[in-house]
Amino acid sequence: MTDPHHLPDTELVEHKGYQIRLSPSGPEWLAFVALPRQRPTLIMAPDRAAALAKAYEWIDLQLASDKKPG
Repeated sequence: MTDPHHLPDTELVEHKGYQIRLSPSGPEWLAFVALPRQRPTLIMAPDRAAALAKAYEWIDLQLASDKKPG
């Protein structure tokens, strides 16, 4: 029986001030992406490399939209 308090292996990566927490979940990988002290965005992908690539792309889009004049 597994310990319900044990979290799966999670990897923390930082990119341009954002934190990316990568975690395997069954056949998929999850990436939780957020600035410190903000609610994360969830990204799902079929493998770790794809999850990380999608997270980087999402962060770059957020930063680009912040720079556009409103």
